[in-house]
Amino acid sequence: MKKLFLAICVIGLAGCARPYGPAETIINKQIVQPKTGVEQTKVTITRNKQFIGGGSGGTCRFLVQIDGADVAKLRQNQFVSAYLDNGKHLLRVSNECDIASMGMRKSLEIDASGGEQEYLAENGMWGQYRMWRIK
Repeated sequence: MKKLFLAICVIGLAGCARPYGPAETIINKQIVQPKTGVEQTKVTITRNKQFIGGGSGGTCRFLVQIDGADVAKLRQNQFVSAYLDNGKHLLRVSNECDIASMGMRKSLEIDASGGEQEYLAENGMWGQYRMWRIK
């Protein structure tokens, strides 16, 4: 009986696993393409996998903005890579469902200094937005 219960749990959890993939909705196609002859930094923003009950519940996408310009909308387990001219930039994620988000968002000032940078964003259980650099 215990083995049957364990097998059902493993199958159930495997069904919940979703692979990471690129954003389906790119708003600013120019920023996701590198420019030749310009010193740039590749910055990747990934929306973390979350439980359905957490915050936006997975039904609302995250709106990614860089320096006030809309870049992409991310569902859970999606990412977007932007190529930024070297220097300081403002990275922001918010919820596309304006009514539900009550103006909540997370902003980070980043320093594009060459190489690659990666950021992970998520919506907490109480609706707070979190974002941090992982590379």
